[in-house]
Amino acid sequence: MALEDGPVSVTIEAVAALAGVSKRTFFNYFPTKEDAILGTRDPSVSEELLEQFRTSDADLLTRIVRILTGVMSTSLGRGHAYQTRRDIIARYPELKGRMMQHINAAEQLVEEILQERIDSDAAEETLNLLPDGQDSARALLMLAGTITRYAYRSDPQGTVADIELHIDSTVKIFREVMQSTHDNA
Repeated sequence: MALEDGPVSVTIEAVAALAGVSKRTFFNYFPTKEDAILGTRDPSVSEELLEQFRTSDADLLTRIVRILTGVMSTSLGRGHAYQTRRDIIARYPELKGRMMQHINAAEQLVEEILQERIDSDAAEETLNLLPDGQDSARALLMLAGTITRYAYRSDPQGTVADIELHIDSTVKIFREVMQSTHDNA
């Protein structure tokens, strides 16, 4: 309905009626009409995801990419193809703002986790060796975001679950590029 008539012309009442649910039930699933169109919801961090981040043997950057991807999957859903959302946003650019709100919220959640780890007495040695905790956390998060975007764009028909399978190889590509530019400096 929204894809045919555009998001502005679709009402929550119409979507709820089409789905056979009340308006109140609609809001149990989607905070906004735009979220229903995009198939998104507010990001969150599960205890399981947090525990995986804390206990993983992977290097810090890979763990940050994994937790960011995991948090984003709570917002984006695991079954929606990246390209499908891009097509919807290309057709209705007014939805891009809502999408960016979800991405920013996911990044904020991960940044808070990183800062808590840096500030805690139990912080691992790798985190303790980083210069200025907050700036380092932000820089690592921005790099993780770039790696995540690269992974999504490398497999536009892929879902979050597909992207998660390629995290290690995508991080490896970025490490090799950074090492190559460092070696040639």
